[in-house]
Amino acid sequence: MKRNQWVVVVGLALLIIGSVACSSRGPHSDIDQAGIEANIRAQIATHYPGETFDISIEVSEAGAVKLSGDVDDPDKKTRIGEIARNTPGVTGVTNNITVRE
Repeated sequence: MKRNQWVVVVGLALLIIGSVACSSRGPHSDIDQAGIEANIRAQIATHYPGETFDISIEVSEAGAVKLSGDVDDPDKKTRIGEIARNTPGVTGVTNNITVRE
């Protein structure tokens, strides 16, 4: 009978530990979001040295990126979207950047 009690206790302990580990998001989400945004901005700066852009980059906890702002060339809009899409940790991109005429 004691063996069955230990099996139940160990099983419950593992269940509780697993539940806590899976449900806690912790502060790592913010670090990952900021890291993804910084990585995208660094890649844009590398691809377009000396240029500045008024672009907003929002990153969700799930890694979805939303781009908005203005650029002066449709190729820049496309390329910035591709840069974001190819950034590690990004799960999807919504490119709402507009092209100024």
